[in-house]
Amino acid sequence: MPHSLQDLLQKTNRTLILDGPLGTELTRRGFNVDRTGWSARALIENPELILQIHQDYVAAGANLLTANTFRTHAVNLKEWNPSQNARELTSFAVDLARQAAGDSILVCGSVAPLGDSYHPQTNYREDWLIEQHERMLQNLISAGIDALLVETQTTFQELKVLLHLSGKYSIQTMLSVVSFDGLHLLDGTPLSDVAELVSNSQIVALGCNCVPIEIVDNVLNSLNNNLLPKIVYANSGVLKPDGTWVQSLGGNVETHTAIAKNWIRQGVRILGGCCGTSVPLIAKFAEEFGSNLE
Repeated sequence: MPHSLQDLLQKTNRTLILDGPLGTELTRRGFNVDRTGWSARALIENPELILQIHQDYVAAGANLLTANTFRTHAVNLKEWNPSQNARELTSFAVDLARQAAGDSILVCGSVAPLGDSYHPQTNYREDWLIEQHERMLQNLISAGIDALLVETQTTFQELKVLLHLSGKYSIQTMLSVVSFDGLHLLDGTPLSDVAELVSNSQIVALGCNCVPIEIVDNVLNSLNNNLLPKIVYANSGVLKPDGTWVQSLGGNVETHTAIAKNWIRQGVRILGGCCGTSVPLIAKFAEEFGSNLE
């Protein structure tokens, strides 16, 4: 088995290469994710395609694979497949990633917000959030993940719940947040408050995802009072308020890679791709920044 994530971050100076998006790759390969359930539907309708995408990221040089569990919370499954057992589907998603990972790559369990990632809900009851996320963490842990990737987090309320639960279960956890301005969560919480909160938690890496590369420097500056290793996996473009997607500098592999060099100088130790990025970007990251794990 590979070293633990914390060992890799603490005992080496390597930049770890995270994989890229699943939803984007599913769309590129002809699978319709524009439905309730999003990428989780592929676990039932075309699991072979999920496995192939994982394998392509491994071939590209990824050191960390993300299981397709972004939308396998029980409450999410009830919206489109109420008979589906969340524990079984989550375990299946982890198994697919593990098949591709083999013995040398870490498998991370994705934990997403319960609501729409770009329209955060701030009126959830805390006990309900705890109940839903605790079931998800139990499912992921029983499936044998190596680490948690608590990602695309947009509200202080929800990430506090997840930090509490990751500590309760003593599972190595990466926390990645979303910001529109590089200064605040989508609920308006200053990122500096997130950095302070995370200082007393189970988190082993802190950063951002699902943001345009143009604001990553702002995010890193906002988090710089926290000395944890940083994680960044940015988008290839920008989602406009009217819902349209516009490619930005992140859509160019060479430009994205050149800008990422500066992120690494600012403490980024885990680097991958989010919405709109590609397998070739991960391959370029691995070529430029990655190295074989001992």
